[in-house]
Amino acid sequence: MATATKTSTERLIIPARWREAALGLVMALPPFVVLVVLVVYPAIDAVLFSLGQVPVDNAAFSTGMHLVVSKTPTLEVYRQLFASKFFQDDLAITFSVTFLAVALVLIISYILALYVRFGSGFLPSIVRSLYLIPMFVPVVIASYALITFYVDHGILQAILNRIGIDYTSPVYQPAGIVIGEVWTSIPFAVLLLGSGLDSLPQELIEAAQDAGAGFFSVLWRIILPLNIVPAMIVVTFTFIGVLGSFTVPYLLGPNAPQMLGVAMQAYFVSYQQPQPAVAMAVITFLLAAAAGAIYVWATARSGKAV
Repeated sequence: MATATKTSTERLIIPARWREAALGLVMALPPFVVLVVLVVYPAIDAVLFSLGQVPVDNAAFSTGMHLVVSKTPTLEVYRQLFASKFFQDDLAITFSVTFLAVALVLIISYILALYVRFGSGFLPSIVRSLYLIPMFVPVVIASYALITFYVDHGILQAILNRIGIDYTSPVYQPAGIVIGEVWTSIPFAVLLLGSGLDSLPQELIEAAQDAGAGFFSVLWRIILPLNIVPAMIVVTFTFIGVLGSFTVPYLLGPNAPQMLGVAMQAYFVSYQQPQPAVAMAVITFLLAAAAGAIYVWATARSGKAV
């Protein structure tokens, strides 16, 4: 009798589980369809377009544009890109600006987060409010504000001239892009690093200090190792954001060479060469995907180590 009751109960549980699974699939289906239609399909179409799979019968491509068309996928567009001195310079400035901006964001954000976490008095509260300001300032407005402040004959030069210091403007130079990217990335980075620092056990830090460890010893042996995941998130997302950015490099950067985000727009609109523009987008996506893969690998290793 008990066996029969158990069997009937299992028969009731199994359909209930199937209903829950079916309901979950139905609820997940709309965002999945949106993802496929708006992201996956256009991405695949862009990759095929950059590989020479061009719909030549489409009216959009009957305007006399120079296109590489092939019955089978070809890397000719990529070969032409990497053979171009202009693209090589664009890629070089993109990497240099991105790596420098990521390094500065990580260093400055860590200093601010550490000061807010371990500082005493009312100043840390003021700093906590100040570093959030860029989050509420649109990027376009912030870029024009930086131009006004740093440009030749601007506010900073007027101040420095008063005290007899020569000044060279970083605006319309790679340094201008770095300043703008650091400005816009600071709030997100400090919030992430600060949340990681807040989760550190205070007892562990106090025990190390009681044992005679100085601040830098505690920082190197306890804080940095235990805060590696937030730091990796900051590095990864800052790298991806700077790598594909457009507004800051467009407004604060030089006319040539240009970062990839600006170069894509120039090739697509000004030069009427959509295939190289799409190929640049694919290259940017692959670089961003590589950064994401490194982040996943590093966080997985750190999780196993813990």
